Amino acid sequence: MNCQSCGLPMMIDSDHGGGRADNVYCQYCTDSAGNLKPKEEIREGMINLYMQSFGKLREEAEKEVDIRMAQMPAWV
Repeated sequence: MNCQSCGLPMMIDSDHGGGRADNVYCQYCTDSAGNLKPKEEIREGMINLYMQSFGKLREEAEKEVDIRMAQMPAWV
C-alpha cells in the first residue's frame, strides 16, 4: 500500500500514520495521532525532500511535488 497523500510505500505498520496498518496515510503525512497534516505542511516537506535527496532546485521541486500531489487521492 502507498500513502494516499504523498505516494510513499508503506511496508510495515510503523510506516502508517499512528502506527496503524489501516491508516491510508504515512507517518510523515500525519501527526502523532495518525491524523492527516495540512496540505501545505506536507507539500513543504516533500519539496525539502526533493531538494535534499534528489538535488532538485526549489522551483523544479515545487513543480514535481505539485504534479505528484495532484494525483494523490487525499488532494483530488
